[in-house]
Amino acid sequence: MAGTKQFDPVTYIENAFLDTPDGKPNRRTRRTKASADNGEVKFRKTSLRAPRPRRAAATTESHDSVLDDDLRTFLAELPNQIEFLGAYFTDDVTRHYYTSEFKESRTDLIRRLLDPELTLEEVSRLLGVCPATVRRYTNREWLNHHRTKGGQRRFRLSDVIGFVKNHGRHPEF
Repeated sequence: MAGTKQFDPVTYIENAFLDTPDGKPNRRTRRTKASADNGEVKFRKTSLRAPRPRRAAATTESHDSVLDDDLRTFLAELPNQIEFLGAYFTDDVTRHYYTSEFKESRTDLIRRLLDPELTLEEVSRLLGVCPATVRRYTNREWLNHHRTKGGQRRFRLSDVIGFVKNHGRHPEF
């Protein structure tokens, strides 16, 4: 393989998040100790330019959805069912069987169930990228998140969907 250029994945990912002072993408291949000694400065990107998930070139199968027929039926009926649960039932009867107040209102309960809290692993699987890339998105404030008391990142499904809408994170087919 003489004459072929060696691919360095670390440099590839690093360069996806660097800009030059004039705002143009940085085309350097690697920052060396000499470049660090001469005062060379790295700049963070201000727009989303990150590795995108790609379908393998050898794959010729058609794109199959992860939604089976039962789930499709459930999703089609979901808006009407949620509206029904929210409009026709109350906590009046249930409240008599508990001594303390409920932790959340009925509206908050439905919101929590429809907009669940996701872990870093779940978000990286949904977006088709590695967890380090999701961490970069949160560090750059491109993807909203909050932290648990233990310092772990948690995401709302609505924030992930908003990220996809805003940044067009759709793989090529």
